[in-house]
Amino acid sequence: MTLYKSILIGFFGSFLMFLGDMTLYYDPNDYDGKDAINSVIGIMKNVSIKRLYIGGLLGPISAFIYCLGFYHIVLAMQEKYLTIGWFIFLVKVFGIILGGSFHIQCANLGLLSRHENKGALDESLKFLKLQGKIVFVIAALANLALTLVILSGLTVFPKWQVLFTPMFLLILTPLTERLPKGLHMIICGGWFNLIYFIYYLTLLINYTNMNL
Repeated sequence: MTLYKSILIGFFGSFLMFLGDMTLYYDPNDYDGKDAINSVIGIMKNVSIKRLYIGGLLGPISAFIYCLGFYHIVLAMQEKYLTIGWFIFLVKVFGIILGGSFHIQCANLGLLSRHENKGALDESLKFLKLQGKIVFVIAALANLALTLVILSGLTVFPKWQVLFTPMFLLILTPLTERLPKGLHMIICGGWFNLIYFIYYLTLLINYTNMNL
């Protein structure tokens, strides 16, 4: 696989996972950012079951595509630093596999919310929150490492690429929460995948410029 193909696949994976987010819980009336998880569950309770099935299944499918896209890290590393590249790649793969399972678990919450057994919903929600914390920690460690290797000049990308790494873009998260209704639903609701979408888009631009 070439560097360009891996970046392009990652770009597609980020869009597909974002599409999965919107399929699960997009609502033109938006959601309450102060009580996001319960508000999103309320939306999923009322969308069609077919939407929940499709949105949930897009999680692991997108995660697989993401894995192929993350291979760009290995391909972009300078040869003497390949071991570091492989380590970052494997940690990111582990994180996105957990992320794909997290995604499909969201669909289960939407299905459970339709029934009167609130105890089952509460237990599933508790487990989902634990999953979310684990995914966040693993992804944060991998993204921090990715930012550092780019900043240190260990990859073929210019150092300014750090401005568009997932770790750096994550700093902008509080700003997305202030977006107006509608735009907030799309941007904030799918932010963690849009971060990667922006990252891969800038990588594609970088690659094009380096190969003119």
